[in-house]
This record gives sequence, structure tokens and C-alpha cells, in this order.
Amino acid sequence: MKRTFTTMRAHRYQTKDDLFRAQAALMQWAREAGHCNYLHKGDVGHRLFNSCSGCDPADVMRYWLDENAEVCAFAMLDLPWEAFDLQVAPALRLSDDHIDIFEYCERETTRLAARKGKSAEKIVVEADACDPAYVAFVEARGYKFLDYSFALTRHELKALPEAPLPSGFRFHQATAADAPQLADVHNHSFSSKWNAESYGEVFQSPHMEYEIVVVAPDGRFAAFTNIWIDDVNRSLLFEPVGTHSDFRQRGIAKALMVHVLERMIAERGIERAYVGHQPPDKNPASSALYASVGFEKLHEIHDYSKSVV
Repeated sequence: MKRTFTTMRAHRYQTKDDLFRAQAALMQWAREAGHCNYLHKGDVGHRLFNSCSGCDPADVMRYWLDENAEVCAFAMLDLPWEAFDLQVAPALRLSDDHIDIFEYCERETTRLAARKGKSAEKIVVEADACDPAYVAFVEARGYKFLDYSFALTRHELKALPEAPLPSGFRFHQATAADAPQLADVHNHSFSSKWNAESYGEVFQSPHMEYEIVVVAPDGRFAAFTNIWIDDVNRSLLFEPVGTHSDFRQRGIAKALMVHVLERMIAERGIERAYVGHQPPDKNPASSALYASVGFEKLHEIHDYSKSVV
């Protein structure tokens, strides 16, 4: 019978130490149980401060403590998408307390979405296809398969391809002073939502570790990536990787990823790397890029939804 923590209550994010404690717990859980249905440490801050940019972290993040005052569960309530990500310690998984926390997250997501003027017609959660027991847990809560959302891919770093930059381009580790150019390359890589001020706030938030860019001969940022290091599991996460629309199909993103991997092997002793991407039928370019670097699919991440009307 699974151990339970019957005195748990939800705590709201207050300081950056709450983020760091959740990340430290997650790294240990992944070390114990692997990455199936566990986020990478880098996902936590990225979702909290980038994906949920403009939201109050105290609204978005909750965590729970066990009888030793250690983090045993935490959640990010992803208000822009009426979704939540719940991570719990291996000893807590599929227990009655897991159910109670899961249902709490449903209520809070619905409540906060309504407060923000969202329709709150459904709630979306992720479940990894590698864990049938957790898929059954989600389905027992009334969720149904919605979509194949992402593939998690891994590189064991046994060999890296040659990937030189085009002549005149160079690598650069971004600083807060680069916020206007960072906003520009993000906007021309994905959807346009940033300006220097808004991205500057993201860059200076406590989750940030490395943002490394490729600088074009004309001074513009041609590509970028954020990376996050898990020193417990000696791993790296790319989240995200983007290329400015004016500089695509020139091998720049591949060169950037190979450069980052070589640098972090030397500086941080990483032994494997991860990147998530949409299925090939939705985003063939990213699938081809990561495969060309040497990433291989580890497992699929599926979205499940539940009507709340």
C-alpha cells in the first residue's frame, strides 16, 4: 500500500526559493524513477515565468510538503491554456493523496481561469504514453485523449556531428542588455508577443540559466536557445530552440545546438540531453533538425482533456 501524507496543504509560491526547492525535488524524483511522466528541471521555471508570463507566480504555482517539510508535490496552473502540470514524489504517485491534490488543481485551475475571464470549458493535462498506470489514473478522473502533443527526445552524447556556422556568424551568451534583440529573434521564430520590456522581465526572472544566440554579420540575432542544467542527473534541456525567419535553412540552429552540447559537456559534465517537439506531421522542420543533431525519440507526451461545463 502506498505511503500517504494526510496532513498536506497547498502552499503558494512566495519567493524564488520555492522554485528552487521544487526543482531540487524534481531532480531527485527523476533520478529515482526516470523521466517518464516527470518534467525536466528546466521545464518548471520556463513554464512558470515564460509560458505564464504576465501571471502572478503566486497564482500559478502550488506546492505541498511531507511530514519532514520536504516538497512532495508541486503544480503549475497554466492559466493561458486552462491546464495544469502536477508533479508528485514517486512514493505519492497514484495514492489517495495524489487524487486529492489532482482534484485540488482542477478546482484551482477552473477558479483562476474564471477570474481571468477565460471560458473554462475544459481542463487539459499531460500524460506520457510510457506510463499506462498514470494514463489509467487520468482516465479514471474523467479525462479523454485529446491529442499527441509532443515527443520527448534524448541524445546520449556518444558522438556529435560536424556543424560549422556560416562565415561571419558567431556565438554569444546573451545578457539582460540584449533584451531588444532577444525579443526580436523570439518574435521572428515563433509567435510575436514580446517587446524589450516584457522579455527583459522573463530574462531576469529567477529561473534563467543560459540563453545562447547566434549573431549574424549585420548584428541581428539569427537563432537562440534557452538551456537548463540538471546537475543531479547530469542532463541538459533545450527549451526552446528558434531560428529567425530571415536565417532559416542555413544550418544555424544545428550549429548552435552542437556548440551548446560541446560546451556543456566540457563545462558542466553533462552526459545526456533532452528536447521536446511537436510530432513530425505538425512540425517537420523541428523533427528533422533534432534528428540531424542525433536526438532519438524517448516517448510520446499526450494531452487529455475533461469538460467542466
